[in-house]
Amino acid sequence: MDKKIQIIVVVVAVVFSVFVLTSPTDPIPLPKPTSSSENEFVTILAENLDKPRAIAISDDRIFVTEKDGLIRVIENNILLESPLATFRTVNVFDGGLLGITLHPDFSNNHLLYVFLTYYDNGVLWNKIIQITESENKLQTAQIIFDKIPASSFTNGGFIKFGPDGKLYVGTGATSDSSHLPQDLNSLSGKILRLNDDGTIPKDNPFSDSPVYSLGHRHPQGMTWDDNGNLYVAEVGPEKNDEINLVLAGKNYGWPKQQCSGNSNFEDAIICYDPS
Repeated sequence: MDKKIQIIVVVVAVVFSVFVLTSPTDPIPLPKPTSSSENEFVTILAENLDKPRAIAISDDRIFVTEKDGLIRVIENNILLESPLATFRTVNVFDGGLLGITLHPDFSNNHLLYVFLTYYDNGVLWNKIIQITESENKLQTAQIIFDKIPASSFTNGGFIKFGPDGKLYVGTGATSDSSHLPQDLNSLSGKILRLNDDGTIPKDNPFSDSPVYSLGHRHPQGMTWDDNGNLYVAEVGPEKNDEINLVLAGKNYGWPKQQCSGNSNFEDAIICYDPS
């Protein structure tokens, strides 16, 4: 079996799980998975994951975050019984243990990064934790970036290292009535760009700021093409899901613009109405 195809299956399963978890209506009844299929291009790598949210891949290991606080490991196509780590998290609609990514030099330094929602004195926040693992067990964990505004619904939470070796973080708008995504002094509704230790790169577009771009609602995916261009997928309020070509220092409009139409902001390259 082509490993790339197996990975695609896991990615699709996680994305669908996120859709179900973030749907405001009743959960969709899901058929019980089967271990056999007539389709030779589909292989079930793991069953009985609890609210899987994001994945990161290294050689024959797939690291999976579960929304309620566990990091699970699929190694050589087998889901290990013991989690790599367990974190205390919050029971809110779209918060918890969200994004996960691996350091570009993971094979040598064994560093992972996760995005976690938590309560502090009754206030919801998000933070980024750097983890050192060894043989699928947590060795150390430290907070490298904290006090990202959080909410029950739109936290963003997608994290990934770019081709420049910097850590990119998508943060949510906290609420559709909030104008914090337009405030450069707020971490809400932004794409952040950090060094691997959580410090601010000197070449960020705004001086002494982790902000790379602003005006985002609910970033849920990012990738780079072969030319180093960054694309970010965002979830709209009821429609107008977007794919944006994200450039340093640019403003993508939320909540003043959805998709396009205002010359003060960048237009989405794709706008999608799922209804």
